[in-house]
Amino acid sequence: MELFVFLDLDDTIFQTRRKCPEDKPIFPAAFAQDGSAMSFFTSKQERLFRLLNNKTRLIPTTARNKDGFLRTKIENFDYAIINHGGIILNGDGNVHQGWFNKMKHLLEPVLQDLQQLKSLLETESDKRNINFRIRLVEDLGLTFYLLVKHEEKNNSALKALLTEVIDPYLKQQQLDFYCHLNDNNLAVLPRFLNKAPAVQFLQQELDKQYPEYLSVGMGDSLTDIAYMQLCDYFMTPKNSQIVRECIGIHYSHSHAEV
Repeated sequence: MELFVFLDLDDTIFQTRRKCPEDKPIFPAAFAQDGSAMSFFTSKQERLFRLLNNKTRLIPTTARNKDGFLRTKIENFDYAIINHGGIILNGDGNVHQGWFNKMKHLLEPVLQDLQQLKSLLETESDKRNINFRIRLVEDLGLTFYLLVKHEEKNNSALKALLTEVIDPYLKQQQLDFYCHLNDNNLAVLPRFLNKAPAVQFLQQELDKQYPEYLSVGMGDSLTDIAYMQLCDYFMTPKNSQIVRECIGIHYSHSHAEV
């Protein structure tokens, strides 16, 4: 029976140097355009990656764009889901045209909404005198979502921007968007743009090719849960956002009842 692994990348199988342990060896996992290493495996992550790469059928499932994805150590894959599910790549690295056409049809009507939100946040950044980096994430001719980072990695400032500005604006404008804050990344995405529909689409493709197969979803973020639960099993790192939020809540509740 074939085993397919829908594998999130950043903070699941590798991470930036800042998030790596200081006293243990690390190994390059993803690279900048100049060839310098930007993200790294720990020893355990590198062993797990080799196991997955050699023994399973990988389907990377990532927020990275095509260029960023192709600069990782992931070389062999059946498909790749990138741009938060906005693009699917075939095993040869070319765009899956059917999925591309579908997403283009959905994304074009929300472009103006994203542009207006970007202008609002730029004004708010100037007003608050806070160094936010605000950009629309684009790839392969499509604009997908809005991303905000803080120059000094101030998570509290991002939370304030989310609760005081973005959430009220989305509600006022009745925009069907959702927000995702993880570490220094605050993303504002149209509701239809997430990894789960792309995973579901590929599972339907696999259903046509295999009478039976086993699937595992691996991810670290709360937004990964939607696609992970489409799989037969799912895995998450022990220090992931999923563990901190979901298992932490369960732990605190169970102790409160004692």
